[in-house]
Amino acid sequence: MNIDFKLVEKVKKLVLESYEQAKTMQLNIKNKDRNDIVTDVDIFMENKIVEKIQEWFPEHGIYSEECGELQKNSEYEWFIDPIDGTINFAAGIPLFSTSIALKKNDETIFGIVFDYNQNDIYYAIKGQGAYCNGKKLAVSQHEKLSDSIISFCLTSHYNEEHIKEVLNVEEVLASQVRGLRLVVSGAIELCWCASGKIDGVLNVKPSAGISSAAGKLFVQEAGGKITNLKGENRSKVDTLLVSNGKIHEKLVEVLNY
Repeated sequence: MNIDFKLVEKVKKLVLESYEQAKTMQLNIKNKDRNDIVTDVDIFMENKIVEKIQEWFPEHGIYSEECGELQKNSEYEWFIDPIDGTINFAAGIPLFSTSIALKKNDETIFGIVFDYNQNDIYYAIKGQGAYCNGKKLAVSQHEKLSDSIISFCLTSHYNEEHIKEVLNVEEVLASQVRGLRLVVSGAIELCWCASGKIDGVLNVKPSAGISSAAGKLFVQEAGGKITNLKGENRSKVDTLLVSNGKIHEKLVEVLNY
């Protein structure tokens, strides 16, 4: 399978048309794990995207936020989060996105993220750079934690152990960095890291990374670094530490995992 920028245009058209249709719908908020939620918009958009990808690439596997893994015996698998930041979306907070990535043998080779409120579309093909609206991305050049802004995640489906870990991270980093940000749209945060707006992103909860698969490719293509919180190569389900690369070792040292 050849991946080129024609795929960006195909996926862009699909997602933007689906989102325009979805905006006319009632939210119909439903509870998930703990206090987490899903809306009819999430489900509608996921169904539209999955249906079209299955039409385009019937032999590919799909792993989506609401449906889970549609297992197929293929080296290719799509990772789809129709609305990353559903709680923000349902509350009218303009920090949510759609994230889609394609992996080949567990390596992300294509990604696209839609930040609707900023009219920004981020995309990347492995080995060909990362872009936002046609402009090539590059991570920040900050070398000191004291000059850096770091985002982290704390959300409603975290258990007590993960909540304590997040609070510990906040405590150890607060005095070391220029700023901490709690956004809870991992796809957007990774886009910001890839474009140099922030310097790092971390997540204490091990995850398969449905919403982060595209964004991690952007950071890699923009010159950044990705590991788990110990500074080691990530396994399929793992914690996440992303940075511009220049502050990475210092972050690992301060976090002391």
